[in-house]
Order: sequence, then structure tokens, then C-alpha cells
Amino acid sequence: MKHVTSHICMTRDLGTGGNLFGGTMMAWMDEAAGIYAHICTGAPRMVTLKFTEILFKHPVRERDRVDFYAGNVRRGRTSVTFDMEGRVGENVVFKTTGTFVCIDKKGRPKILPPKAADGKSA
Repeated sequence: MKHVTSHICMTRDLGTGGNLFGGTMMAWMDEAAGIYAHICTGAPRMVTLKFTEILFKHPVRERDRVDFYAGNVRRGRTSVTFDMEGRVGENVVFKTTGTFVCIDKKGRPKILPPKAADGKSA
């Protein structure tokens, strides 16, 4: 899995139980996944299609740094699917699989750019 981005849990991110609010984690996860979808396809417009079940495995507390990782890419004609996880140190915080679709300027699905010889998108 490749490191994509990180976020620091601040006081404003906490729910009433003193842990990171789940909705905030999902927003961070979507942002990290969008970044990764662009990195692994080179497509300028990638939008979220879906995430599988999101399993929250470990609490995130104030001042924790959540690192987002992605990998195991599966390319389709217009979409890309990959596994994601968030970690605080060695603790896995969540796991999921995300699918993103390449779209044109009018929001319609568009064929992904071809992969170059180096394995990256052209």
C-alpha cells in the first residue's frame, strides 16, 4: 500500500465520545481516495462511485495523525477500484474499498487515459 496523505485530529473533529467523528473520517477518506484515483489514472476528473463497507477498527483521539494508504488497483474501462486503509501509528483505524469513475466536462463517464510503458497513465 502506498501512503497518500495524512490528517491531524483536532478538537473540532471530535464527537461527543471524545473520538474522531465518523463523518469527518469519511470525508478525509474520500479526499485521500480522490487524490489516489487521480495519481493512479492521470485523469483530471475522477468522482466517487462507491465505497464498500467501512469498518472502523480503532478509535482516533485528539492529536493523533491519521495516515491514509491505498493500493491493489483494479482498472476498468471508465473506473478504477482500490483498497484503502487509515492508520494511527501501527493501528489500523479503518479499511474499505473505493471505486472512482472518470468523467468528461458534462459529468458523463469517460474512458480512462491509457497506461504508459512505465505503468503510469499517459
